[in-house]
Amino acid sequence: MNNLLSNTDSYNLGTGCIVDNYMNPNIVSIPLEGSNLIQVGLLKRNDVFLPEELLVYIDFLKLALEKSMPKDR
Repeated sequence: MNNLLSNTDSYNLGTGCIVDNYMNPNIVSIPLEGSNLIQVGLLKRNDVFLPEELLVYIDFLKLALEKSMPKDR
């Protein structure tokens, strides 16, 4: 997705969270007018246990989202 956004006239609707030193500097987050709050979540069946590797990955995602939140909140 990063490559597509960096090299075309395309756009993506998402969280707006951009991780420093990871995203191409040509990709910018432009807030939509009006309310810009969205919820990011995870759905999981109760009878399915997540592997440890996935739990670690989810922790990294949470940290990346926290670090990339706008500072004015």
